[in-house]
Amino acid sequence: MIRLPALRVLTASWPGLREPSRARFIRDLHLELAADFETEVVAPRIHDEDPLEQIDGPLKVRRFGYRSEGKAPRQVEMSLLAKVSWVRGMQGAAGRWKPLAQPSVILTHWAVPAAAVARRTARRLRCPYVVWCHGSDVHRYGRTALGKILLRLGLSSADRILAASDEMAKELHDRHRLTGVQVLPVGIDPEFIEAPLSAAPAFPIRLLWVGERIASKGYLRVLEAVRDAVQRGTSLSLEVIGEGPLERLDDAQRIDVRGNQSIPEVRAAMDRSHLLLLPSDSEGTPLVIQEAIARNLPVAATPVGGIPALYSGSDGWFALQGDRDVEIRESLASLLVQLAADPQVLVRARQQLEMQDKDRFSRRRCGDSIRAVLSEVLR
Repeated sequence: MIRLPALRVLTASWPGLREPSRARFIRDLHLELAADFETEVVAPRIHDEDPLEQIDGPLKVRRFGYRSEGKAPRQVEMSLLAKVSWVRGMQGAAGRWKPLAQPSVILTHWAVPAAAVARRTARRLRCPYVVWCHGSDVHRYGRTALGKILLRLGLSSADRILAASDEMAKELHDRHRLTGVQVLPVGIDPEFIEAPLSAAPAFPIRLLWVGERIASKGYLRVLEAVRDAVQRGTSLSLEVIGEGPLERLDDAQRIDVRGNQSIPEVRAAMDRSHLLLLPSDSEGTPLVIQEAIARNLPVAATPVGGIPALYSGSDGWFALQGDRDVEIRESLASLLVQLAADPQVLVRARQQLEMQDKDRFSRRRCGDSIRAVLSEVLR
């Protein structure tokens, strides 16, 4: 019997029992790839209730413990001790991989610091490795002194380097002198593209937040801008989907906080909303914006990462300007006041989005692309 090639996955994030939506797109992608690869995953164990070893359908998952204090790195600034324990934990878990008779390849999601672990492991196993940069690994951690060293070390001998956006590939070239980076955005669940579209919701304006409730994603900016707009007499509501450490709410009667939701529930929330909000500090090519475009939902977001490339001009996208929190918050608050005064702007934005090619966001296309990359390095 001929065995499938082995795919060893190192990832900085993976769904768990408490946070089943965390990095769900990575899990779903690997479920689709599992027909072509025997897949083993090494991921951090953030919460004590997450099992150290797990069989997730066709995927074998091993979690390593570290000093997480129950929070992911993006949710809190990690101490040096926590960072060291994270790297040592991943090295220890990857160290349990043994050379195999069948062809094998390592795929790393997020470059800092996992790519350095992948480099060391690939040398030991004498197999190729591919690194996929997704966002904060380049735009946040890759800009620190230590992160810059780890990023260059991990990518210097990678067989393929992938970036989730053109802007990220450009930064890898300009800042780190890395060439040959292939742009590969992560695709979205087919349901967002294939499910029938609902009629446009009735006004007043319904705003939507989907994602981690953390400062770097702009969650506090959203709350403050909504409060400011309401104080100026604007009639609106905000629905929040997602978990995170930021619990402070303003004018709670206008905000519906629902926590993590399933894909059908997120899609339904998009269909009943007028505007998605994402005033974040940095991004790759955000899945939530691709999902919004697929549902003809206009977006107010900062022009960071691969966001501008997702749109034809400004059709369906309201760019939030400013370099400081107060500027971005004021930009969003002023936009909400203007849209409430002339809601037909949102109607036209929705109509513009109907003209977009939605199939380009398909996870199936992404799966075909990463499958081809892995097959190439295995030859």
